[in-house]
Amino acid sequence: MALGALIAGAVGTIVAAAVSVTKALAVAGLAIQGLKAIGAVFTALCKALGLIKPETEVEDLGDKALQAEQDGIVPENFDSYEEYMKTVEDYETDPERSKQISQEDKMRKGLELISGVMIEKFNDFPMSDLLVSMGKNIDFFTPEKVGELAGVIMKEPNVIGDLSGYLSGTEKNDAKLESAIDTLTSVTKMVEPEKNDVEILRDIAALRK
Repeated sequence: MALGALIAGAVGTIVAAAVSVTKALAVAGLAIQGLKAIGAVFTALCKALGLIKPETEVEDLGDKALQAEQDGIVPENFDSYEEYMKTVEDYETDPERSKQISQEDKMRKGLELISGVMIEKFNDFPMSDLLVSMGKNIDFFTPEKVGELAGVIMKEPNVIGDLSGYLSGTEKNDAKLESAIDTLTSVTKMVEPEKNDVEILRDIAALRK
């Protein structure tokens, strides 16, 4: 198989995983405020991981991606999803074309791109599963908390698997469960120092399905 086909296939896999995240969150049925809340969480994490520009916002990103797509700019034409993301971030939108795209469509597309670039960055770990779990628990995973969480992930990427397994209820290994609880406790204490251990553990226990 030619190298180009292999690259396109790899990027296509990332696209499929990113789309699956948005579908799992059923974002198509969410009110705009729900989309904005998830977008704020995902964007905060992506920015803290250094994967998008500090000024990038999810709705604007989605607008750019949808217009770029109309011009033939799609992820499969790039060597990596990160390269595609950078091209979209630099894309100049047409205000008239923007008016023809709904806010919901822009938000959904922006969430897809943000998910994709994180999935590619941590392709050896279940980032897509973690994103779905975070998106379903946005009351707990505030932008402030995920900012702190990003620092942990950068130092210890394997914590992605521990957190994903804990939040989904699929993990049974005591050491991994303890790792996830410790991580969630640590980031909570950083953001909500007024909470005591009992309150924090109660909140964390409520996350597990």
